[in-house]
Amino acid sequence: MNERPMISLSDIRAYARRLRLRGVQSLEIQEGDRLVSIRVEDASSPGASSEEETVAGSGTASIAVRSATLGLLRLVHGDRLAIQIEAGDEVAEGQLLALVELDDSLAPVNAPADGVISAVLAAEGQIVDYGMPLFQLTPMQS
Repeated sequence: MNERPMISLSDIRAYARRLRLRGVQSLEIQEGDRLVSIRVEDASSPGASSEEETVAGSGTASIAVRSATLGLLRLVHGDRLAIQIEAGDEVAEGQLLALVELDDSLAPVNAPADGVISAVLAAEGQIVDYGMPLFQLTPMQS
């Protein structure tokens, strides 16, 4: 049996970076019966999903904390991330919330502001995409 190699996550990550740098929003690669489709969302473009959403009835803006890369979500990882963040937890700006693992590298997911995690949107070990919302954060009122 002649089995063709699958495209690796690191290859997909490299394609996504190149697309983003060149302002291209999507790419499809077809080889025989295999199709890989990569879509890069640009938060600054019209029609892109907003980083902030109003929480129903509260008038408070909620921030979607998104993955900056492709890979496996790690909510707990040895000494580097010993405590799993859950809904209701208070976090400080810059605090490590999770890691995204790809091959041998770990990309941090940090809190963009002081606030309360209102939802955890992805599970431990889940494959996440670039720009995928991982947490919903309600910023602290000053």
